[in-house]
Amino acid sequence: MVAGAAVVALAGLGIGGLATARQEREAPGVSLAQDVVAAASAFETYTRGAGEISPAAFTDGQGVAKALTAGSAYKAEQLEAGMIAYGAIAALQEPAFLDGVRRAAQATSREAVVERLLASPESVVEIEGVGLAAARAQVALQGRGAPLAVAGRAVKQSAYDIQRQTWSKGPIADNAGRLARVKQLSTAVFTPGRDDAGRLIQAATGAGGGGFAEGGAVFTPVTVRSAALAALAVLDAAGDADVARLAPVLSEKKTNFCMKIAKLNLYQCLAVAGPHYEDVFCLGQHALIDTAQCVNDAAGAGAVAPTAAPAPPPRPQGFVIPVASVSPAVMAEGSR
Repeated sequence: MVAGAAVVALAGLGIGGLATARQEREAPGVSLAQDVVAAASAFETYTRGAGEISPAAFTDGQGVAKALTAGSAYKAEQLEAGMIAYGAIAALQEPAFLDGVRRAAQATSREAVVERLLASPESVVEIEGVGLAAARAQVALQGRGAPLAVAGRAVKQSAYDIQRQTWSKGPIADNAGRLARVKQLSTAVFTPGRDDAGRLIQAATGAGGGGFAEGGAVFTPVTVRSAALAALAVLDAAGDADVARLAPVLSEKKTNFCMKIAKLNLYQCLAVAGPHYEDVFCLGQHALIDTAQCVNDAAGAGAVAPTAAPAPPPRPQGFVIPVASVSPAVMAEGSR
């Protein structure tokens, strides 16, 4: 975990595994809506599982079918929102940004900053420390996209290598049924289990260990939205009661289109696939490589990574996310 970041203890996880969370008394934290955290968990779970697909699994048609299930099991809209939410959890580990958000609220009002961020997520770039927060989001997202791309290239290459094996040239059983199952998997909303919450927090808060510097290269439409969502969480405006208002922050047009095209290309490839090795190609190119490209583009792959307002009324609490420690100076200002 990033030095200086807070720790969260998970307890009493109910249906879906994300029902409640308990903070340690000494550890600061903020609340994120359970649906938002579920999306972030969907992103972490998919990229981790799909990134572990290995050509070693391709010894028969059953192995190919199992890998295809793992590689295609995500809903594009949920993965897109999850990407932004995952970046937001990483951004919440930046102390300078948390301080900046609170100062911005003190300079005007909490409500004014919240409304501005909801209407225009890009306005977050005006907050002090946002470059550092966006850098953390960028590193976290690239840390998920890069391994997925590596796995995709290895799987795609294996589509050619396994053609030496007789079984790989055999016809796919129930071609239409297989395509229908993949489409069904692509519409299913991911529901986190008991262990998913812990893995998400560990992965997202542990991304990047410091050495960040301000720089425009970290600002992409997605990392900016990650920072905006993080700012809203700091301002207690990203909980369960706020989900409907968060839609503009949790979606980005180009990334949304990229994800949907990746799925469409996968469907088209599977529709015309004949032997098993062609399914492997579809998996490597369209389920893994294309999806990884969407993630990496959203994170600005290729860009140089950069080396208190008055207390609001009680709100329904979502899932508690650990954040970077608050500086004593800001805490003192907020108590005046």
